[in-house]
Amino acid sequence: MQDMSAVVIAAAGTSSRMQGRDKLWIPLAGRITLARTIDAFEAAPLIDTIVLVLNAERVADATTLCEREQWRKIAAVIPGGLRRQDSVRLGLDALAAIAPTTAWVMIHDGARPLVTPEIIAAGLEAGKRYGAAIAAVPVKDTVKVVRDGSVYATLDRAELWAIQTPQVFSFELIHRAHHSTAAQADVTDDAALLERLGHPVAVFPGAHSNIKITTQDDLALAEILIRQGLRA
Repeated sequence: MQDMSAVVIAAAGTSSRMQGRDKLWIPLAGRITLARTIDAFEAAPLIDTIVLVLNAERVADATTLCEREQWRKIAAVIPGGLRRQDSVRLGLDALAAIAPTTAWVMIHDGARPLVTPEIIAAGLEAGKRYGAAIAAVPVKDTVKVVRDGSVYATLDRAELWAIQTPQVFSFELIHRAHHSTAAQADVTDDAALLERLGHPVAVFPGAHSNIKITTQDDLALAEILIRQGLRA
């Protein structure tokens, strides 16, 4: 029997840096951001199930959107928690109830609509090989540590990577991690939770175009990338 793969799309953020606009519902080259993100996984042949986690006030809107778009893979649309990691845990719990035979799960930011089929395929391949793998790109800029307004140290750029999503895990591994005592503390991403537990996390190639829409400038850049054909 073929291993089942799923994605939890974390879309319960507050859009605090978008000047009062909900970034997931802003039109992006004629299609709202959230729809573009879902489209990518709906079209991915390696993904069987999608769980969508949103702010409670957006659940009804998202349910209506899913009905209108007739996406076949949406298995649940649920409200998130106080923290991103709480939202992911709730998504994983929903997945465990709906599709308990899931072997591999991707966790992806709802605000990364430019994820490509190549990134999704590479992520699943790396996840299956290592048990935990995250999309990343080498840092292009020099990074310095600044303390009290002055440069304290210059970091070795060769060792620095900017982390993206999707992040891909053995479902059993990441579900158990989100229910461990380590999950009580705040973590910046799901990989950091596994790092706290001592589990190795591999890196696979993301793309500099796989941006997370956080500010108005990001939205403008995403429009340009789409119109240039980097994502249909």
